[in-house]
Amino acid sequence: MHICFVFDDIILEHQPLGATYISSVLKQHGHTVSSINIDETEDCAEAVRQLDPQLLCFSVATSQAPRYQEVNAEIKRALPEIHTLFGGPHPSYFPQVLEMDKSIDSICLGEGEYPTLELADAMEAGKDYTEISNLHFRINGDIKKNPNRPFLSKEELSKMPFPDRDLMRPYQIWHSPIGFMMAGRGCPYDCTFCFNHVSRNLQDGKWTRQRTAESVVEEVKWLRDRYGVIYVAFQDDTFILNRRWLREFCPLYAKEVGLPFICNIRADLTDEELADLLAQAGCIRVAMGIESGDDEIRKTILAKNMTSDQIIRACDLLYDRNIKVVGQNMIGVPGETVETALSTIELNIRCRVHVNTFSFFAPFPGTKLGEIAKEQGFSGNLSEIPREFQDSLTSSLFLKDKEIIEKIGHCAHLFVSYPALFQMVKTLLKVLPADYPKIKLLQVMSKIKEQAMKWNGGRLPRHWHQPRFVEEKLIEGLRNREQTPICEHVSSDYVMMPNAT
Repeated sequence: MHICFVFDDIILEHQPLGATYISSVLKQHGHTVSSINIDETEDCAEAVRQLDPQLLCFSVATSQAPRYQEVNAEIKRALPEIHTLFGGPHPSYFPQVLEMDKSIDSICLGEGEYPTLELADAMEAGKDYTEISNLHFRINGDIKKNPNRPFLSKEELSKMPFPDRDLMRPYQIWHSPIGFMMAGRGCPYDCTFCFNHVSRNLQDGKWTRQRTAESVVEEVKWLRDRYGVIYVAFQDDTFILNRRWLREFCPLYAKEVGLPFICNIRADLTDEELADLLAQAGCIRVAMGIESGDDEIRKTILAKNMTSDQIIRACDLLYDRNIKVVGQNMIGVPGETVETALSTIELNIRCRVHVNTFSFFAPFPGTKLGEIAKEQGFSGNLSEIPREFQDSLTSSLFLKDKEIIEKIGHCAHLFVSYPALFQMVKTLLKVLPADYPKIKLLQVMSKIKEQAMKWNGGRLPRHWHQPRFVEEKLIEGLRNREQTPICEHVSSDYVMMPNAT
């Protein structure tokens, strides 16, 4: 049977691990898999018609949902017989999408590898597929909700085929020297801006699971030897959860792989031993959630129970071992003030953060912070949440001094890149007598930011960028990109991977 995955430019900035895991399982069992990128396709319905799949799969984040729903509706109008399946975070945490959008045939909640396989097997065999666990169906206008199966065990995760990188062949990401990987699944923490508290309860069994160190090392070696990967990006929510596993993994990785890597960590789990393990294994960057410079917001609003002193201490330990920190921050969460927004920038400066991400808060449904936002005026309308990396706060969200906070967010990269300028602006914001001159000051700073970006080749020193050796390879890959016609990218071949069963 032929299954087609639908992507866009945003998800293809990285390898979409969820879809590529599902694809590898489908290919392992003899199915044909293809894909389209809706941002490179003028007529999506015609592209799907040429490919002629029987099952069309979307991996959907909430910020992408409105766009994917529009594309799906367009395809269904032209090809009403094709079955469409929405999976990924959005339908898992907002299953009402199936009831609200009559162009969607089914949704998958939670882990999708084997529910999708069972759906494809049943459709190909002409059998009833409406009883498959984890799947909800629209049947003659009614919604059929099936119970969820348990999470895959750590043993099952370790034996799964590696993600299907070949599915990315038509896209720029195919030429990337970066190996995107998951060493485990799940996170035990309850940050209010995250979906973990919902994910944990979607299925029975253990939510936080770690693959064997050997299976992870084998996958990196496979990526290195087959695809020329020179840098590894571990996508685990918190890579450093299991200290015993790290004590086994890090020496093994250093001995058998040795490629530099980046991973996600928490400051409150970082000590001398952890920093030493990462450094010895070849970690050159870590991504760390700073979130806010205000301890009270971080603790009570975001439920991230760590102090600014812990964050600074963690950064010091890492920099002492030549591991650079990528600081991740949010601007405009409920309770934000001008002073707390400025404190976030100041904390990043004190931490000597190498590069930063500053995101405006988006109130995603299903999260605790999304519910808190409703108390602050958020309408709950998903159309207010932009596709990705929005440049302003949600329109209906109420914050005192909202316009000033937004403009501080617009200037955040300028300020962390040039701390002396930040200190001057911070002082002026305290002494200026009214909002109007403060807003004009920040507008001037925005213009300075634009000019500084021109002088620096389109970005500021603290803007997110890959390590230099990776960027050089990415540029080389862009030059060598193959222009593969979409209708030719259909393959049922299954490459047996080292740990495939």
